[in-house]
Amino acid sequence: MHSSPFRALGHYRVLPQIVGWKALVVAFAARAPYAMIPLGVMTAVSASTGSVAEGGYATASVALSTAIAGPLIGKWADRRGQHVPLRVLTPINALALLGFAIAVVSGWSGIPLYLAGVLVGVTSLPIGSFTRSRWIAQTNVPHELGAALSYESMADELVFVLGPALVGIAASAAFPTAPLFLSFLLVATAGVVFALTAPRIEVKKNSTAPKGPGVGKVLLSVAPAIVAMTSIGIYFGAIQAATTMRAELAGYHGLAGLVYAAMGLGSAGMAIMTVAIPEKITLPMRLVISGIGMAVMIAVVSLMPNLPLTALFLTGAGLFVGPSMVTAFTLTEKLAPEGGIAIAMTSMQSSITIGVSIGSGIGGWIAQNLADTPTYLATATAGILVALVGFTLNSKTLSEDR
Repeated sequence: MHSSPFRALGHYRVLPQIVGWKALVVAFAARAPYAMIPLGVMTAVSASTGSVAEGGYATASVALSTAIAGPLIGKWADRRGQHVPLRVLTPINALALLGFAIAVVSGWSGIPLYLAGVLVGVTSLPIGSFTRSRWIAQTNVPHELGAALSYESMADELVFVLGPALVGIAASAAFPTAPLFLSFLLVATAGVVFALTAPRIEVKKNSTAPKGPGVGKVLLSVAPAIVAMTSIGIYFGAIQAATTMRAELAGYHGLAGLVYAAMGLGSAGMAIMTVAIPEKITLPMRLVISGIGMAVMIAVVSLMPNLPLTALFLTGAGLFVGPSMVTAFTLTEKLAPEGGIAIAMTSMQSSITIGVSIGSGIGGWIAQNLADTPTYLATATAGILVALVGFTLNSKTLSEDR
């Protein structure tokens, strides 16, 4: 158990010594476009077609295809190392993003647009999952690994702040499709550097089984974490739809990204502080507390009469989202079978994108037909699901697994 929060936070000091500052910066920048894409698609397509529902369906097509491809990319990385899928898929993904942006500008809608979104999704790289796999291979001390996983969740949350904020700024200052073009540029620069600097054998060296466990076995092993992370994704997707509609009703459509980004501020702060949570507060209990907090706070958000108050209380909701994400990744690391860590970690990104697709699709429909307040209220269900995962987990079993 940590003697103090400050001593616990001291574990972060060793992370740059393990991988170097350059690697930290590149990994952070490389994941940024994937934080921009969901809301960027929602904003661009909604503006182009005049329908928030159409924006939700387009976002769902990208997110669902990303989710399906994720574990397969993870299996590829487990067998061949990360450098192979990264160097093959990164340039394809950059071109797919550029093509999707051009399609939106050209007025595409319906099935053709969704197919263009699928191409973006199946070539999207799980940057955060890959970096987590690298940490697991490079750290041997439990406290250092815990700090690394907390840092990664904080980094995810910061790009969730910066991504939607950039969407809002670009859409307001330039044009609705600008965030998609910006995402293309980031993949073509930071994404390419991340691919070229990928180590070749870091995944294979600790594996005792040449081929590793199958995708199905790994997914079954980490099923509780998959449910929790899918629920968090639903939370994100539905809030994006609700916030887009609230901003549109207020006459400030381009500010949706900035308002939504407020949730990431609270989430990033609490993610970095998760390492200081006493060990006596078990992983299941953390999920219970986080899930209930997410449900309560989003119910409060539904009652807010304007965008500033919406942003304020979304920040409060984020205080519970950050710990739930860190806990889900920690749970994944504990439950993943040997030789399947890349599959397990990419399944987390797949889970959250499946959740985003569900939340965006259902949330977009509710927002289009019933407005923003019912959409926020429906989102509370996702928080309840996170809490239920915590209720059903057995802490003793988790401690015996590792």
